[in-house]
Amino acid sequence: MIKNSCGISLWKWSAISAVGLFFVGCSQNQEPIDPVFTQEEIDSQSDSITEISVEGPKPIVEQSKNDSVSSINTNSSVEEVSQPIALNEETNLPATNLIELAQPVDELPPLPDEIEGYKTVSFDKLASFAYEVPLDPVTNKVELAKLNSQIPEVIKKFDKKAVAIRGFMLPLKVENGKVTELLIMRDQSMCCFGTVPKINEWISIKMEGDGVDPIMDQAVTLMGQLMVGEVLENEYLVGIYEMLGDKMIGPLDL
Repeated sequence: MIKNSCGISLWKWSAISAVGLFFVGCSQNQEPIDPVFTQEEIDSQSDSITEISVEGPKPIVEQSKNDSVSSINTNSSVEEVSQPIALNEETNLPATNLIELAQPVDELPPLPDEIEGYKTVSFDKLASFAYEVPLDPVTNKVELAKLNSQIPEVIKKFDKKAVAIRGFMLPLKVENGKVTELLIMRDQSMCCFGTVPKINEWISIKMEGDGVDPIMDQAVTLMGQLMVGEVLENEYLVGIYEMLGDKMIGPLDL
């Protein structure tokens, strides 16, 4: 009986030891269990993380944007300023306005009231009224009278008078190097730029004798007998002023 009790005791001790070793091995193989946080601890940690993510990178991002914008603006302004300077250095030509080439009569010194017995008149006066030019031919005296009524009486007083007028020459007929037929115009717009002047801004002139020298780059003064009234060619209105020219002088002759 003693042997049997001893054998049972040893068997129980061996079984208990084996079970204990099994549990110890299992406990070592298990992964560590994460700690459990309360809701307050979670909220406090999330607030601190949000503040770091919002406030931390913000100055860096704004600084980089400002730096990039400033660098772009600086480069673009330099290119815009430097480009015209380079063009001016290469061309070395002053900026000109072609309209300035047309020299108005008003900028010249005024003429005296009378030159060698010719009463001076200006285009400022001859062109001081509006005149409607018909597109259709003038076929009867009634239509012609309506056109003539557009000319003021103060202008009609110059009809068949000896006058002197200053303007710019446009030669129409040249014989032996002399101009025998020409237009005297208020300015150089028609000569230089092809602009059609108003019908009361030119005078059609036929010179007596051999004609005059062609001078187109400066103002000249024509003297002769002025005729005021409608001028028709093939029943179309082509002018309201004509002159039989006696002589011409330049601005330096006065």
